[in-house]
Amino acid sequence: MPELFTTIGPWRWPTFMLATALAILITLVGAGWTLRRSGIGWGRLADAGLGALLGGLVGARLGHVLLHWDYFSNQMDEARNLAGGGLDWHGAVLGGLLGLWLALSLRARLDQQPVGFARLLGALSPALPLIGLGAWYGCLAAGCGYGREVDTLASVPGWSAAELVDVYGIVAPRFATPFFGMTLSGAALALLLLSRVFIQRPLGVRSFGWLLAFLSAGMFLIGFLRDDPNPILFGLRADQVLDALLCAFGLVMALRYRTGSKERSARNAV
Repeated sequence: MPELFTTIGPWRWPTFMLATALAILITLVGAGWTLRRSGIGWGRLADAGLGALLGGLVGARLGHVLLHWDYFSNQMDEARNLAGGGLDWHGAVLGGLLGLWLALSLRARLDQQPVGFARLLGALSPALPLIGLGAWYGCLAAGCGYGREVDTLASVPGWSAAELVDVYGIVAPRFATPFFGMTLSGAALALLLLSRVFIQRPLGVRSFGWLLAFLSAGMFLIGFLRDDPNPILFGLRADQVLDALLCAFGLVMALRYRTGSKERSARNAV
């Protein structure tokens, strides 16, 4: 199990932050490599990445605060402290999309030319599974997203549980939700790479939507095994309700984009 802090030379970093930052860096470098022949330069990609990053951070923190409003309503100073821990992935996705759109809209006004939102969104699609992989690895060290305790490891299949820590530092036999999350993220990344190889066309809004729906559905299922505090809505964890809504949002993105493409093709043919 990884340590809460990772030491690199003279520096000591929180493992969660380091893993997530590395995933973001890999995403930006990969996106730049993908877009190198499309006429979208590094400057525009940097603006888009910065907008998505800032929007994602604000959205992630805001989502976490709203989910735990009973606590943060009396601790507003702590609510504004990003370094205090606590990020929500639903807010990160929606905030990141909004930040990306705002950054590209501003860049289009400054350059007096449109910016390819669909192409940039497609190039940044690997951020979803990569950041998920890094975040779940960080949770393995920090104890976030921990699973329900089991009586003994012998009472469940060996692959499904392990001696793991929770956010309070208590080690106990639990469902291995961080490993499930890393497996889900790895599977999503593999599917994304395979689709890129076999379909032989650039990623875009549709591929982002399918990927988001796949990850949201997986997170919904993992939610049945989680035990970290979360409000209950309609008999489910609140984050599961958001998982379902985000899955629906991803499907709408994928299907609506496909329908829009067909309509545009029909108009062009006429």
